Amino acid sequence: MRSWSAVLLCVGIIVGASWAVQASVQLKGFWARPAGKAIPSAAYGVIVNTGAKADTLLEAASPQAGRVELHETVRDMTGRMQMRKVRQIVVPAQDSIVLRPGGLHIMLYDLTQALRPGDTVQLRLRFAQAGWQQVACPVGRPPRPERPLQKERHEHQH
Repeated sequence: MRSWSAVLLCVGIIVGASWAVQASVQLKGFWARPAGKAIPSAAYGVIVNTGAKADTLLEAASPQAGRVELHETVRDMTGRMQMRKVRQIVVPAQDSIVLRPGGLHIMLYDLTQALRPGDTVQLRLRFAQAGWQQVACPVGRPPRPERPLQKERHEHQH
């Protein structure tokens, strides 16, 4: 009986440690561009690393795309903007990376169906530390940024 208790305790510690690592990456405000079935789409959002160590986005996958790649848009020698594939995206500790049009982003190729506004793209992102994380990306325009709370202004007549 004692050995089973020890095994269960070890499993609990491993699962708990794994969960604690995964909780250090948060995926916020993700969305995807509308696209026809034969036209690639792209996904954007914010990756927040609340952990004490940097983490690295290694790959992405989606059941709605035959191929998913990490990309960045850069200016070439002639001044034209050009997309290029990147192997990974490092998210520094206690910091965030914004995936946005004209910058770092996730490309979705060989779509299984057209992506229309109102649809949702399921994305899985694999991080070196946090492992696989899933996020649902609404298709359409980017979500509005959250506004900071402002003090209400009261005007009194005396």
